[in-house]
Amino acid sequence: MQGNSSSDFDIQYNPSRRTKFLLMGLLLVLNIIIRIPSIPHEKGYDSFFIHNLANSLTIFGSAKWWISWLSVFGFYPDSYSSAVPFTLSGMSQVMGIEMEKTILLFCIIIGIFGICTIYVFAERIYNSFQFKYIMSLFFSLAPGLMLFTTWEVSTRGQFIVFFPLFLYILLKEEFKFKKYILLPTCLIFIFSTHHYAFFLVPISIIYISLKAIQNVKPELFKMSYLNYILLVFFLIALTCPFFTGLFISSGSRYTWILNAIITNIRQTGPLVLFIPGGLAYLFLKKKTFEGMFMCLTITVLAPIFYSQIYGPFVLILISIFIISIAFNNLLKLMITHKNKLLTIGIVAIILLFVSFSSFYNHYRTGSSDSFWYMQESTYASGTWAKNHIPENARGLDTGMETSRFFAISEAHPITTSEDILNLVYGWTNESDIVSVKNSPLSLQYYFEGPYSKGGSSFSGQMEWIKYAGTGNNLKNFDYFIQDKYQYKPIVDKVQIESSLIYDSPRISVWKIPKQ
Repeated sequence: MQGNSSSDFDIQYNPSRRTKFLLMGLLLVLNIIIRIPSIPHEKGYDSFFIHNLANSLTIFGSAKWWISWLSVFGFYPDSYSSAVPFTLSGMSQVMGIEMEKTILLFCIIIGIFGICTIYVFAERIYNSFQFKYIMSLFFSLAPGLMLFTTWEVSTRGQFIVFFPLFLYILLKEEFKFKKYILLPTCLIFIFSTHHYAFFLVPISIIYISLKAIQNVKPELFKMSYLNYILLVFFLIALTCPFFTGLFISSGSRYTWILNAIITNIRQTGPLVLFIPGGLAYLFLKKKTFEGMFMCLTITVLAPIFYSQIYGPFVLILISIFIISIAFNNLLKLMITHKNKLLTIGIVAIILLFVSFSSFYNHYRTGSSDSFWYMQESTYASGTWAKNHIPENARGLDTGMETSRFFAISEAHPITTSEDILNLVYGWTNESDIVSVKNSPLSLQYYFEGPYSKGGSSFSGQMEWIKYAGTGNNLKNFDYFIQDKYQYKPIVDKVQIESSLIYDSPRISVWKIPKQ
């Protein structure tokens, strides 16, 4: 499949070198333009968690969550994968710009880098400019990738971009010595990015196994019934969770599948309608090494489709690859018959895809429309606090928008938050952590890490204080940060006993008197 199968590509659009540069340049410009934000500030909520971790590196000069070597990869309680926070902190300090603007720049860079990684990966499968360009277009503008590369930082976004780079290095045969250096380096880096890296282990085993078979019995790839065996294995892998309940946590299995389909369409785009055709072509055509590798990789990853949290993002690359195969065949049909209606249809499909991605990148519908990005009043409140509240002051908050305030204020004051940030900013100590070892045979081992947190949660204790609303619960705090859209009973006590020192449409800051 890797460029040596003329039967697949005897009918291809093969532009001049100048035209190739022009097309890639236009794709680059489109990716930049579509990522220019239409909102005034950073979006998401997980983004602000990473924002706060990156802030802590700049403030303290070290990773306070590193209490074990496993903490580097987020595999120990109260720790987090470190690659993205370190990158953001380094960029912010080197360029001398605030973290929010650093995140915007980082996201654009990662989005553009995705064009490069998917292009070189596509070359290892089908060495055709037409196919490589199709896949670069659909991958770089996939809604799931756009989500985390447009002013919303996430470790998932960086994993999605580096996934095709790992596969490229894995399949690259021309530099064996360099490969032995680059491959483990890339794997370690991706493990320091997100727990999704565990999916790369079975993929690597597939590659090693196929290489061993190819060296010992290459004739096995030529078996006439091999395609049907692979197709049966794929169908078994795809339907297994439906019968076993794997990745189905609650409710009707049929409802769960419907929601999984909707979620995957939301993150991949309406072109998922091409997937059945692409799958049929890939599994039933004559196999090369790369084709066999991709069929087995798709089979191994098929069950994750049922996971509505992890599946859509792990499968973006796989889905786009399958879609690109089907769309490439459609283009070959257009080139062969030169049918105007078919040409108009293809242009309409591309416009629909780009419009779908653009809409969900810049708009939200339903109840999320009012809170999917940080409001201007929250940003102004955080800036005021950064300039007027002293360092090391302690605060209590109501949650929701106050996590965004905490990021912009750069811990002025230090409010209680997720348990990882509570450790980083000194609310809890290493001695407070209770770890529980997970079995390698359990899903928790791969989605949470070798260790889970046991015992009581400090965050839970803080929530109890917010909901209790009585007693001497405020004696350990200097300030109270109130999100007016998020009521907690403690607000009533604060308004009686404390002084309002800052007020905005969304955020209020109260000075708590010393007891």
